[in-house]
Amino acid sequence: MREIVADRSVAVVLALALFVNLGTGMVLPILPLYARSFGVDYAEAGLLVAAFYIARLVFDLTAGEVLDRLGIAAAAAVGLLALAVGALFTGLSPSFLLAVFCWAIAGAGAAIVWAAMYNALIRFVPRSRMARALSLFYGAFNGGIVAGGFLGGLIAGRLGLPAPLFFLAAIAAGLAGLIQVFLPRRPRPPVAATASDPATIVSTNPSRSGRLSTAALFRIPGFAAAVVALLANLWMFGAVFNTLVPLYARDVLRLSPVGIGILFAVALAAEFLAYYPAGNWADTRGRRYVLIPAFACLALTALVLGWANSVVLFGALLSLLAVASGFSGVPPAAILADVLPGNRSARGVAIFRFGGDLGFSLGPLVAGITAASLGFKAAFAIAGIPSLVALVVVAVGRETLGAEVVD
Repeated sequence: MREIVADRSVAVVLALALFVNLGTGMVLPILPLYARSFGVDYAEAGLLVAAFYIARLVFDLTAGEVLDRLGIAAAAAVGLLALAVGALFTGLSPSFLLAVFCWAIAGAGAAIVWAAMYNALIRFVPRSRMARALSLFYGAFNGGIVAGGFLGGLIAGRLGLPAPLFFLAAIAAGLAGLIQVFLPRRPRPPVAATASDPATIVSTNPSRSGRLSTAALFRIPGFAAAVVALLANLWMFGAVFNTLVPLYARDVLRLSPVGIGILFAVALAAEFLAYYPAGNWADTRGRRYVLIPAFACLALTALVLGWANSVVLFGALLSLLAVASGFSGVPPAAILADVLPGNRSARGVAIFRFGGDLGFSLGPLVAGITAASLGFKAAFAIAGIPSLVALVVVAVGRETLGAEVVD
């Protein structure tokens, strides 16, 4: 761990993940409730949650171009400013539709920020330590959300439902200035294709810039599994944690915003504790060793979560789901690093993030619609279907740990 964080680039990315998610974590527990304050139903509340991720989805594929043009530090600053402006005007919106539009602007900015962070890690972290570095990255991500979830509930309870959005705007604006100062600027590594590079094997006609085509990326063994695994993991997070849990906790378990924030903090703390063991096992025993049982547990826990009729039972099941989410969340990006040449990572990361945000976008929409039409039990169970798909894809695929990739 000391060797990983001793690299200044990695340490700055970890700090950025921590503070960005401190801000977004403040918003997550209250966003569906804020949507309902406009007088909308569950499905429309899911739309507000999903607007952020739909916009992030749309901008994922262009984020790589922004990074290529501006560099990692400048692109991250631009994304943070868009996140700040979007969050500010979401909280100031006089109508639901305007809130959806402004929250989508925040999502577009977040797409660039996340692309910058992933590219920095893939370029600068040795593959032998990638899963452990990612466990620290997701730990920083989760630590911010844990603290933010608790603070967001307190802030919303005292200052009103829009208040956490204003805190997010202030944090993102401050980080936009700091990232330009603290993130080192390293020269882009030269493209060096060899016969043993998987990208060279699958692409006999690469582009003049050395970038891989989308079709060539999906012909790399393991790339599709990484995308599907991330999609399933983030579908579960978007559908269950971001959408169904706040609504179920308030409307069925009758919890206050503060109580919902505490519930989030407990569950996400459990997920936090799972990250480093997941990274350690993925680096030493294999990516599939971690992913297969994790996705099986996600699907099974989601199936029974909607039957919990007490706060204690619901919190226990949610914590189990969070642990499985932690174990399924670390290996996908490690698989990506296993098979993707780091000096040509921009498009691969863009598609990888696109798959994840597809899950984050569709998950809340499907969860809101199914909760409104079929009830919470069906909505929780349906949220587990992508995990079953990922379980099959990973199980029939190959292990990528130790795969040779020449940069």
